[in-house]
Amino acid sequence: MFCLAFVIGYDVVGRKFFNTGSTMLQELQWHLHGAAMLLGFGATYLKDAHVRVDLLRGSFPPRAKIWLEVLGIVLFLIPYLGFLFHFSIDYALRAWATGEGSVGGGGLPNRWIIKSFLAIGFALVILSALSILARCIDALRTGGKAPDTPFFPDP
Repeated sequence: MFCLAFVIGYDVVGRKFFNTGSTMLQELQWHLHGAAMLLGFGATYLKDAHVRVDLLRGSFPPRAKIWLEVLGIVLFLIPYLGFLFHFSIDYALRAWATGEGSVGGGGLPNRWIIKSFLAIGFALVILSALSILARCIDALRTGGKAPDTPFFPDP
């Protein structure tokens, strides 16, 4: 994130005071931002710090919440992310094979690098989901809540 802040600051100061705009710097900003977001999604889910709309789930007993999470992971999250992971690998490989670069003049080459972060980010979320799934199964099996995890709030 420090690198992103530096690039943004450098670009803004250059444009405002020295009349030096750069397509490459602007593309680097969104590449760094995209990579940071994709790398953070897995950790965010693992710590239950993501946005969750709990219209009904909030009133469920703890065991029902765990079952709902298991069903959501198994039926929706892993299949969906597996689909995205599969196609994001092909997406990055095609960019690498064709030498895809920026469509704008003076932009960044090697577009496959940022496209690879899609697959990496999806893989990290899948791993996080498998970890949460294991915690849920353990909590259901033992009849308690998983120890030392923010995912299972006190009843």
